[in-house]
Amino acid sequence: MFKKLFIIALATCAMTGILFAQEMTDREIQQIEYDAGTAYNDGVELYTQKDYQGAIDKFVASLDLYKKIDTESNPKTDRIRELYKNLSVMYYMTKQYPMAIEYYGLRQQYEPDNYQIVISLSTIYHAMGDKDQELQVLLDYDKNYDEYKISKKIATIYENNNDLPNAIIYYTDAFNLNPKKVEFLEKIALFYHKIDETSKAIQAYEDYIATEPADYILRKVYKNLGIFYQNMGQIDKAILAFENSLALKNDKDIAFTVGHLYYDQGDYSKAKQFLQDVLSIDQNNPQAHYYMGKIYREEGQWNKAISEFELIVNNPQLGKFAKEEIEYIKKQ
Repeated sequence: MFKKLFIIALATCAMTGILFAQEMTDREIQQIEYDAGTAYNDGVELYTQKDYQGAIDKFVASLDLYKKIDTESNPKTDRIRELYKNLSVMYYMTKQYPMAIEYYGLRQQYEPDNYQIVISLSTIYHAMGDKDQELQVLLDYDKNYDEYKISKKIATIYENNNDLPNAIIYYTDAFNLNPKKVEFLEKIALFYHKIDETSKAIQAYEDYIATEPADYILRKVYKNLGIFYQNMGQIDKAILAFENSLALKNDKDIAFTVGHLYYDQGDYSKAKQFLQDVLSIDQNNPQAHYYMGKIYREEGQWNKAISEFELIVNNPQLGKFAKEEIEYIKKQ
């Protein structure tokens, strides 16, 4: 009943405005339009002077005047919408959040698919400490529209709230909408692992690899899968994933990781192969020289080991260890 009365009252107000505009003379309408335009321009000027409240007052005055002469035969919709936008942003800037919410809401009536409005509303509710509404405005939008930035923001909120099952759902949505964001696949896998559903984490990677993405994306996926296996302690599977990434494009950081993993396993032949790949890209790489030296030392190739260590004795991170290795070898 209340809703019906409200609609009737709204229609009556609108009709009254139309009748009022129709009762005015052309000269009166022209004068109001002139005054509305003047108030608008004054608002713009005050904004450039950073007098934001003064600008708001002028924009409100302009809006009221444009509404007085807004009719079907003489529509002022474009200027009214522009003023809604100006006022929503300026109320937001000046932290007058309830008024900002009101004007963003008015904008939504004209632009229901504008995700930027929804993100602004969510940010305002966050600033107000209203976490429920911060999330709800995003979920309401998500019911009707698929938008990467909305899914990402929802996922981030769930992640920050440690609601990992819902974070997985919305990071999956975000990733599907923007498959270049391979880091989301990493998050999905990590969260599955944290909720003791590791098999689903691996399946998420395998399912995506099966879609045969472009090589520049696939190599990142294999890299992230390698990191995932490495963190789980499944080193052989980590190495395989990293090698699949390297097969698509050589990368000194991944090559060093593989070389280091083979070194830890005692497979010095393969470790040298990947460390030499690093040095083919970056001949002065101190970490690669350090581990090459350690391998030569383990193999009893003392002179080669010393040569490697001598290359990095002045390195701020590894120089001390290199000197210790040289001293140890010389005592043998």
